[in-house]
Amino acid sequence: MATQKPSVGRIVHVPVDPATNNGAAIAPGIITRVWSESIVNVRVLHDSDAISWRTSAIYRDSFDDIEGAPAVWSWPERV
Repeated sequence: MATQKPSVGRIVHVPVDPATNNGAAIAPGIITRVWSESIVNVRVLHDSDAISWRTSAIYRDSFDDIEGAPAVWSWPERV
């Protein structure tokens, strides 16, 4: 797990269907509930009028081997 700790209101990244996100496969999400350091609920902020949640989403270091839009999340890269 990263050195960051999830808390309500933090922004994370989640994989999404590009058709619901103006062509992008990653969308930001806001943590709405923390179950543990690796499991959270997330409100997804699509670049469209789509509405979705990821409940009991599990932390992943990367989405490289992820297909579709499963309930996983990751920290945004530092820039």
